[in-house]
Amino acid sequence: MPPSGIDPAVFPCLEADLDRVRDALGPVRIQGRPELDALTREGPGTSRGLVRPTLALLSYYVLTDPSAPADDRAVRAAAAVELLHLGALYHDDVVDHAHERRGRPSANAVWGEHLAILAGDCVMLTGLNMLAQLGQREVTEGTMANERMCAGMVMEAADLYSASRSEQAYLDAIGGKTAHLFALACRLGAMQADRADGRQESREEALAGFGWQFGYAYQLRDDILDLTSTAEELGKPVNTDLSEGVYTLPVIRAASRDRDLGRLLGRELTQEEAARARDLVVASGAVQEAQAVADAHMAKATDQLSDLADHLPALDGLTAYARAVLDRPTASRPAAIPHQVRQAPQPQDNAQAQQVTQWLKSWLVDTGIAATPAEADHHRLTGTLSMIERILPRVAEGATNADGSDDDLSERKQNSAALGTLFAVWDDLFEDPQLTEPQAVTALREGLVATLRQDPGEPWTHGAIPTAWAQLWPRLCKSRTVRWQKALLDNIEEWLHACERETRHRISGYIPSTADWLPLRRSTGGFEVGMACSEIVQDREMPPAVRSHRMVRRLEDLGFFVIFAENDMAGVDQDEADQVPYNLVRAIRHEMGCSRAEAIERVERQVAEKRAQFNAVFTYVPVLFRTLPGLSGQGSRYAAIYDMLKLFLDMRQEESERYQPDTAAEGPDLERLRREISRPAAPAPSTR
Repeated sequence: MPPSGIDPAVFPCLEADLDRVRDALGPVRIQGRPELDALTREGPGTSRGLVRPTLALLSYYVLTDPSAPADDRAVRAAAAVELLHLGALYHDDVVDHAHERRGRPSANAVWGEHLAILAGDCVMLTGLNMLAQLGQREVTEGTMANERMCAGMVMEAADLYSASRSEQAYLDAIGGKTAHLFALACRLGAMQADRADGRQESREEALAGFGWQFGYAYQLRDDILDLTSTAEELGKPVNTDLSEGVYTLPVIRAASRDRDLGRLLGRELTQEEAARARDLVVASGAVQEAQAVADAHMAKATDQLSDLADHLPALDGLTAYARAVLDRPTASRPAAIPHQVRQAPQPQDNAQAQQVTQWLKSWLVDTGIAATPAEADHHRLTGTLSMIERILPRVAEGATNADGSDDDLSERKQNSAALGTLFAVWDDLFEDPQLTEPQAVTALREGLVATLRQDPGEPWTHGAIPTAWAQLWPRLCKSRTVRWQKALLDNIEEWLHACERETRHRISGYIPSTADWLPLRRSTGGFEVGMACSEIVQDREMPPAVRSHRMVRRLEDLGFFVIFAENDMAGVDQDEADQVPYNLVRAIRHEMGCSRAEAIERVERQVAEKRAQFNAVFTYVPVLFRTLPGLSGQGSRYAAIYDMLKLFLDMRQEESERYQPDTAAEGPDLERLRREISRPAAPAPSTR
């Protein structure tokens, strides 16, 4: 289907030529790293309007034969200018902290800011390389336009939150960042046409002038839509310019005569303040004034073509296309990319999950961790069991054996649930407010380490926890490699040291800075044990090379932040009462001196942002695991290991029964369990 405003009778080959441009926009390939192709493949997918390539092709047709296909040089020129534009979008999204581009996750949301910036560089340089292959004049014009585009962005960034920004400063900035690239598109198309019958500089300048004026009108219209449209209409967040301190022409004019608006500018705004500022701008009539300025630039664009006599229907078609772009009230939201869709595991029959939890309660009593069935029903344990019951039925198909059977799936779920529950009990031992002596904390950690390293056939002591571990460890080792076993023990021991540090911080009253919260919280979060539980259920072991991949680490980091920040908000009452140090709400209050409500609101904003980024990365997991080497074609099965992480994020932490007592039952006697496990301190060396 041809672009809006295009008459197929005048430009019969345009859509086919745009398809050739799309083919030329393929990903920038990183030699030997196929899983990184998607880093730049998604760039073209986020901008299917292809306005700049269309301008290049139309300018070419105007000076040649509008009914004939464009030659390869014109197609490459059109693709090159789009790559320059796309590279700038990568950088824009990083600078603006934008996590969506035309209804899809931005590159920085999926890959992180560092890789997104490098991807933008790769895309831009690929575009310049295309121009270099066309000739010296093309690459010179492209480099100059790129330089001016960057200068326009610098000017805009330098004026952020500047309440005194002038109209001229605004126009200079959009001239650089938008109009120059539109002019380049038209110029490049004209240059390829002029090669056939000799260069005619006046024709190139006329078309470049058209693109220049049209670029102004285009950016003005875009800035107006940011104030007047909805996110659903544009396929991206709206009213972002005001929130980010970018004061566009309507805002500048409205602020010059509205003191209430002027008082809002010059600083960061809350969402409510930004909405109020937008209402003031719209009510002032400045939007209509800005639209009149855009219309004047479009009229000037048309005037630039008045001296051209080549193919008048084609010239009329060029201006008709430009007006259609400006008149388009919305930018349609593109359909999702089929190969990236990542559905969350769906609920299955939960009968087996209930059987697992019943087995687990009996096991807790049999080993002595819970002295009675009533203790096993305490909310600190049933909260964990409830989470298990909700997650296990939703485990993806990858949990079945390689032959599709699930003969030992029930046992694997039992083992995973037992490890997770025992881990929660150990966590409670350290968090117990009754644990107030630093020496007792060290004795507890040493006793648990001795339990980890004990001979299962000869537990080092006959307490409940050593007994439970002696029973569980051989079950965990079944079908697991020595590497996996060693890694789990090492990870748990490292976690125990972190728990000792946290408990000492609680005793001393230490609260970390917000910068230190994440590494400290991660050290005590038990994420590696959670991954081990998922590997047990899925009956697979994630290769170390995969776990260390940048995108996998990013997925884990984002998921970790969301899970534990939400956990901190859900448990803030109890954490404050127990003086738990590693709570993000407490850390923000301590550092900023704000109220609890303000701290929670701040954490909620961070969680929403991180959750959106996690979901964006999660959709990419199947693509990544299909292309990573060393998975023997079983990428989807390895990707399923991360389904549990997704499920944790999808469950509301506020519903966790660990923080909402619903039973009068006494919980496990933590003091008894510590007394059984704690290793007495070594006697002090004699001084005699």
